[in-house]
Amino acid sequence: MGFKKSIVAAALLAASSLTASAADYVFSASADYSGPFADVMPNAMSGINAVADWWNGEVGKKIGVNVRVKIYDMRYDSAQIAKTWPSILSSDKPIMHLGFGSPDLVTLMKRLPGDKVPMLIGTAMVGLVWVPNGWHYSIRPTYSHEFAGLLSHLQERKKSKLVIGPISTQTQAGFVDQVNGVRKLAETYPERFQVLETQWVDASPVSLTANVRALAAGNPDVLLVGGTTAQVIAAAKAMGELNIKVPIIASTHNGLTEVAKGIDLSALEGSYSAFSFAAPEQPGLPVEKVYKQHKKAGEWGLITAQSAAQALLAFRVLEKAVAKVGADKVTGEAMRAALLENTFTEQELLGSLPTLRFDETAPFPVGEIKATAEVVQGGKIKAIGEGWLSVPALKKW
Repeated sequence: MGFKKSIVAAALLAASSLTASAADYVFSASADYSGPFADVMPNAMSGINAVADWWNGEVGKKIGVNVRVKIYDMRYDSAQIAKTWPSILSSDKPIMHLGFGSPDLVTLMKRLPGDKVPMLIGTAMVGLVWVPNGWHYSIRPTYSHEFAGLLSHLQERKKSKLVIGPISTQTQAGFVDQVNGVRKLAETYPERFQVLETQWVDASPVSLTANVRALAAGNPDVLLVGGTTAQVIAAAKAMGELNIKVPIIASTHNGLTEVAKGIDLSALEGSYSAFSFAAPEQPGLPVEKVYKQHKKAGEWGLITAQSAAQALLAFRVLEKAVAKVGADKVTGEAMRAALLENTFTEQELLGSLPTLRFDETAPFPVGEIKATAEVVQGGKIKAIGEGWLSVPALKKW
């Protein structure tokens, strides 16, 4: 008995020594618990935390690394980010920041090269921040690339020119950029795509009946509404009033899941949401299994799948950095180098993203960009197929 006790004690001592000697790093993360995305933030952060718990237990222990995710409520506000970031740098010394959208980009993208901390965001990029040699990166290409993947799929299915009717907001630079990117698509492939005159509307329109009527005169195959959920709802209601039916294409932030909170899905039959991480409805996703095994709160869905993919890529980058510089020598510079020097396979990313590679020419994946989409069929949201949609090559607009 004494011998067995000594063996157990030695094992516990060895385990505690390993834990004590593990290199400890911080990923800081922006959240929004009191701003426009407060309602979905618990799910978003649950995706990051579940992946972190899985990685620390299954991978980190084996390579002598532990990561603490430190979440800050930035309120989706540039002023709050600017005020909080210096204290994050001094107290946490993060080797990577997990950002959440435009306020992080606007506030931090010019600071990050000097701070030597790369930022990885889960939201799509816009052409406005398509600059070389940055330290800001996204798991996704631009919104326009994502739309282009779905538009290409629909055009191939139609077998003739696809006519696109855009509705957007002129006072929001990012939403204007979405339309500019799709216009670039039509300019690049004029035999495949035609873009009608854009209907510029308010972010929260009272009615879009006149705007939809104007677009309908051009016989569009789809309406592109990448701005707000209010615009998607208003467009759907306008078509009901006009007794016409044209599929709407939205993004993630104003996509099918969010719009369904304000209008019955039957009014969106045949409409789409386009993005470039795996649709949460896709059956058999390894990342979903990991999430459900390790989540402490939250529900699986679009925003959760996005944040889980964001975190997973960040941790895979860390693995590559550790392999190159050692478990106890990882810095923000080593993380950025690992992101740029490696290819991250769909298998490594547990099916959450297509195979990705990055370089210094763009703040998003380069090479053969892929996308995917959801569609409303029979009053339910379903993934389009089980594979990825190829995105036509686009030069900067």
